Amino acid sequence: MSTDNMSMGKRMRRELGLMARDAVKESVRAAYRQEYELGFDDAAQTCLGVLSEASDELLAKMKTGNLSKQEQALYARLEELKEEMGDRLQSAWGTEPAGETLPQPSVSRRQQTRLP
Repeated sequence: MSTDNMSMGKRMRRELGLMARDAVKESVRAAYRQEYELGFDDAAQTCLGVLSEASDELLAKMKTGNLSKQEQALYARLEELKEEMGDRLQSAWGTEPAGETLPQPSVSRRQQTRLP
């Protein structure tokens, strides 16, 4: 086998290795993004749920006619906060997870096994 053929083989292995690495990175990014989206959605629902529950309690009390002026102001403020939080969450939804960097592996490069 000539030197040219060996270098061609090495280049091909290197390119295949780089392609495999990129595919794995992309797969990890997709999984990370999916987990980020699930966590974001859960957190958003929790935040809005807390405000909605408090607001709903005051609304029920308002329907009976037993809402003080202070509670009316609180109800109005809760409605404003729900609107503002919804807007901010919607705006934040379009942004990428912090830094777009992949989580770092927990093992060092030396501990990782190499493919032949």
